[in-house]
Amino acid sequence: MPKQKVSVDYILKQSLRLFRKKSYHNTSIADIAEACGLLKGSLYHYFPSKEALMIAVIKYAHAYFNREVFAIAYNEELDAQQKMEQMFKKSERALLSDGDIMGNIGVETARVIPEFSESIRDFFEDWIKAVKVIFMQITNEEDALRLAEQTVTEFEGAVMMSRIFKDPKFVHNAYDRLTHRFAAFGLNPQN
Repeated sequence: MPKQKVSVDYILKQSLRLFRKKSYHNTSIADIAEACGLLKGSLYHYFPSKEALMIAVIKYAHAYFNREVFAIAYNEELDAQQKMEQMFKKSERALLSDGDIMGNIGVETARVIPEFSESIRDFFEDWIKAVKVIFMQITNEEDALRLAEQTVTEFEGAVMMSRIFKDPKFVHNAYDRLTHRFAAFGLNPQN
């Protein structure tokens, strides 16, 4: 028998899991309701539409990354190498094991559902800012921004390739290239 009431947090977790596994377009409200132990109509008491739910899921995932990954860049107790290593290792675990919700939904819906683009763009801007903060410890602001954009772009592409080929070597290679970038400044993130 379906549950009568669940938390919004639980719905977001279940929705995130399903969207990662099946994609946005292949996940129905009925799938989400079933995963949450709700009747389909009950889900609409929490979110007025599948689009509203997806925006909430994007913001939920973004908040997780802000708290658990990007915050590492602002930790004054770590040096640049430690920040980069910890941030990208934690990103790798989250993106490879659970699926890259931002990249997947961004590519899947960019032209079809533009309402998602702003929230996804906010996520990537925060990621770039965090990486830029780290690079600013070793170079000027202009170069730090360029290197941050390059690093995030390369890492995101590597995650996609690792998922397609079912081989984490693409992410590991991207991290190695990041290590070489640091080495160019006389630093080595792998200590």
